[in-house]
Amino acid sequence: MTGDNLGLDGILVINVKSFVERRRHIERQLDPLGLRYEFIHDYDVADWHEEAVQQYVRHSGLSLAQQSCAMKHVHAHRLLIERQWQRALILEDDVILLRGFVQGVRDALSESSGFEEPFVLFIGSGGNLYTPRSRLVPGQRLYRSSRGRLAEAYIVGRKAAELRVSWIERYGIVLPADNLFERIDREQGVALYWLEEPVVVQGSKNGRFRSALEPAPPKVVQRLKFALQKLRRKYLYRA
Repeated sequence: MTGDNLGLDGILVINVKSFVERRRHIERQLDPLGLRYEFIHDYDVADWHEEAVQQYVRHSGLSLAQQSCAMKHVHAHRLLIERQWQRALILEDDVILLRGFVQGVRDALSESSGFEEPFVLFIGSGGNLYTPRSRLVPGQRLYRSSRGRLAEAYIVGRKAAELRVSWIERYGIVLPADNLFERIDREQGVALYWLEEPVVVQGSKNGRFRSALEPAPPKVVQRLKFALQKLRRKYLYRA
């Protein structure tokens, strides 16, 4: 059990109310760890009214599902700010927690404890993105990067959350959440760090779930595609 909630002020999980299987999938992973978390159900497509999101979604060409996902991430950021949290873990509901998840989160928080700059810590592998082996240092877990991983699992600090929300309130949601945050972070000088080794993998990338946001091949094909991509990026490219 982890009574201190791993040192996090909160854990917020992006979920659609009708995605019961995904919700149970998350509960089966987090409950045995004794972690406190909550699901973000605001801005489900089925519930919102167009006027409720007009101030955020502006001629983006995004699907309703992409708009909803981005709005949920923004809402999670707003909760962090309103509750005066300093850092929160945001998970999407298709994530698979790997062995070493608890220690990985603790290490990420420990190494970032002295950061003064706005930061985001990516603890998932994203699209099979890894720090080059030549940069790895024994005993170090966090590595600065010029880009983000995907938004399936990240720890966001309050300063970074405020910059992201402020930008979106001014310019709106113009891209899917992953790309949107990467653009904002680059423009606003948010420091991006990758956890090595990652402790989360995205289930809609490795074939565990079908993607709810974009067309995807059958699960078995996606599983094979992911495995080959991981082999190429984690082992061949890093060498």
